[in-house]
Amino acid sequence: MEQYFRRERLSFEGELDLQGTEFQKQVWTALLSIPYGEIVSYKHIAEAIGSPKAVRAVGGANNKNPIPVIIPCHRIIGASGDLVGYGGGLPIKVLLLDLERSSNTVITNK
Repeated sequence: MEQYFRRERLSFEGELDLQGTEFQKQVWTALLSIPYGEIVSYKHIAEAIGSPKAVRAVGGANNKNPIPVIIPCHRIIGASGDLVGYGGGLPIKVLLLDLERSSNTVITNK
């Protein structure tokens, strides 16, 4: 984690033994495919797992994410581009997104 916070580690490797519903595991697996420094919408994840109408359920699965940062649920935003929802609070989400962006870009909550 120290390497991540120093911007020396952009991803985490290894097998994860995730405990959750099949839907939650699908969402968490999809989150793992979002590259460092990028963001996607809840709708994008719902579509990626073949459940385009399950946007709210994707949010619920994010909320149950057992290992935030490693499973990067902070990289999910609302379809409008707004920062919405984060189990650790929006200030932490902003901090993580700022960390992953270039030092010239600052993300603020609308």
